[in-house]
Amino acid sequence: MQEKDFTIQELKENSSFRRMARGIASAEEVQKWNRWIESCEGNRMKAKEATSDLIGFEFNSPDIPDLEKQWAKVYSKMVDKPKRVTPLSRRNNENTLRWLFRAVAVILIIGFAGFGSYYFYEQETSIPQLEQLSEVRTITTEEGEQKTLQFSNGSEVILNSYSSLTYRLGISNNSTIEVTLEGEAWFDAEPNRSSDQPAFAVATPDGIIRDIGTKFLVTVENGHSRVVLQEGLVEVESLSQIESNSQDEKVRFLIQKGEMVEFNRSDIIERRTVNPTFYTSWATGFMELEDSSVQEFAEYVENRFRVEVEIRDSVLIDVRLNGTVYFRSLDELMRSVSEVIGISVYRSAERDTVYIGSVE
Repeated sequence: MQEKDFTIQELKENSSFRRMARGIASAEEVQKWNRWIESCEGNRMKAKEATSDLIGFEFNSPDIPDLEKQWAKVYSKMVDKPKRVTPLSRRNNENTLRWLFRAVAVILIIGFAGFGSYYFYEQETSIPQLEQLSEVRTITTEEGEQKTLQFSNGSEVILNSYSSLTYRLGISNNSTIEVTLEGEAWFDAEPNRSSDQPAFAVATPDGIIRDIGTKFLVTVENGHSRVVLQEGLVEVESLSQIESNSQDEKVRFLIQKGEMVEFNRSDIIERRTVNPTFYTSWATGFMELEDSSVQEFAEYVENRFRVEVEIRDSVLIDVRLNGTVYFRSLDELMRSVSEVIGISVYRSAERDTVYIGSVE
């Protein structure tokens, strides 16, 4: 590896360094990075900060002792002890011991260099001397803006417009990521995680939502929370349960795949089976129509895009839609659905109404 002056951002974007930080790099890569890290103090500090950002915790670097001072201490204790020897034999012994201890010092230096490689490479597995990050990070979005957060454990969050997400990373990759949400966010928990703990614990004013290897949407609005589950299983613990000291008053429930549940701090408001992709498509970019009716599709468009939908031919109301459509805007969605059902879908000149079908 050339002695390049990497910035912290360049380190975080370097695929080889990312593998090294996560403990999955080859031995050759680890050896090359350690040569770079050990070349100067500046490199050590950059590597420490970049690794902290990548895997969510900081290292207390082990202090490597001053080997010359340590050698001098040991040497003085052993050599300076009074011995009944002749001056010549004492000089010979001193020379022998000096040579021996310097040889040991060289071996120790090499050993500590190897320890540097092992320490940096094995951090994620053995987790020695870790300090949990104390700062809490907050992400916000404005009108028409979405932000994606990708975590080192493979999980992902997409934050919708007009939303706020505050999170604290756990002490290791397998720790639960604690999230507080206002607005709407899509959560995609890495299904191949080795930990039994949930990837996310999402706190809303109404309770805490914990995933069990899943993909789900959480919306906080109008004094209640809503969960739409696309894959896996979700457990919800209501705020009344969290605050209650009585086991009898506790409310905890599971949400199954394909369910939408709206709840407040003490009770379930609504629970029904839905097409989850109608709700999650803004984040995933696709919708599986799954034998949905035109009427159901019209209701989705009205709720999601805040427009009025008019089915201009009553015969179309019970027409079933099938297939998968991909889109990133309402206009793209209308074009895709129009192609699927072979019927005109278009917007008014004022852009506030969507028409399905045409009147002869």
